[in-house]
Amino acid sequence: MDFIEFLKNRHLIIKNARKLKDISANQYNSRLVYMIEKKIFNGENQLDEKIVEKINLTYANKANEYERTLKYYFEYKKYLNQI
Repeated sequence: MDFIEFLKNRHLIIKNARKLKDISANQYNSRLVYMIEKKIFNGENQLDEKIVEKINLTYANKANEYERTLKYYFEYKKYLNQI
């Protein structure tokens, strides 16, 4: 299962998670790809102040969508380790 598929099925995997539309799943994936390309995120296992600082210097992050993207990615990695 890739990250987009996980996002589309997250509501079935994580209790009380809301269902994401396909377009939202694709947007989260795109954010992750761009953060990796810009070397904001380098495969860390948790969000730290350094990453948040890089995000805020690079993006208008008013709704914390970039932090949320990483939160979802960490959930995805945890899920992969459980299966």
